[in-house]
Amino acid sequence: MTTTTRRESVSTFYRPIQGITVTHIKQMYDLYASFYENTALDVFLQDLSKKSGVILVTRKSDEKVVGFSTLTCFDIEVEGRNARGIFSGDTIIEPAYWGNNALAATFHRRVVIERLKKPFTPFYWFLISKGYKTYLLLANNFYNHYPNVNGGDARYRRVTEAYCNALFPEAFDRERMVLDFGHDYVRLKGDVAEITPELKAANPHIAFFDRINPEWRRGTELPCVGSVDYESVLRSMIDMPLKWVRKHLLKTHRPAGLDIATSTAKTWQDTDVASDALDRQKAT
Repeated sequence: MTTTTRRESVSTFYRPIQGITVTHIKQMYDLYASFYENTALDVFLQDLSKKSGVILVTRKSDEKVVGFSTLTCFDIEVEGRNARGIFSGDTIIEPAYWGNNALAATFHRRVVIERLKKPFTPFYWFLISKGYKTYLLLANNFYNHYPNVNGGDARYRRVTEAYCNALFPEAFDRERMVLDFGHDYVRLKGDVAEITPELKAANPHIAFFDRINPEWRRGTELPCVGSVDYESVLRSMIDMPLKWVRKHLLKTHRPAGLDIATSTAKTWQDTDVASDALDRQKAT
């Protein structure tokens, strides 16, 4: 897939982990280290080896990696029933390319591909969130998800517990429903996605994230899950065009707290993925 940013053209594509080159990995790590503290190349490589593939965003002029998202798919058992999920690892994009949502569109296509491989097995998006921006990706784009500011998510909490026990048994704190990897764990740099009182007042999802994961600044992760069920898919087929009309024709759609977030915090991905992925598809 090829698209353009305000500055330069980029290509966005999925590669299985075996297809990632040494140059890709070096550039991915350099980008990763620019956003996080307590980074180490060996830890990065170890984590990457556990993934099944990577979505890469490369600059067309020189093929430099300017963004990426690591992925892996696996099966789990939830209360005696089989389920399948796609797990998102690190997702980062250079500041010059913020607002380009080709990565999000490529991710959505990957989700559909994986969903159709086992169409009758419950399918979920698994993610862990160091900062509120990642949580907003879930809350703004999945009808059925955990944790949910509106509650009513006991079923999805059990799914979250199952994948945390499978992937992070030593770090999983079931009582607090967070992943605590210790004080030396990788964490966001201080100027990335800071949560201010103004931001919490403007957006209930951000206030909720800060309340249930109060130690996010030192690197505790919030485990999350979004259900990729057929009801949600059908609802999105209706809601996405309506959201696009409100956003681009009526100019009435504006996520809560957007102005404050833009002026006070960095981000590496737009939080309104569903509508922006549709925008990108219509533009190409």
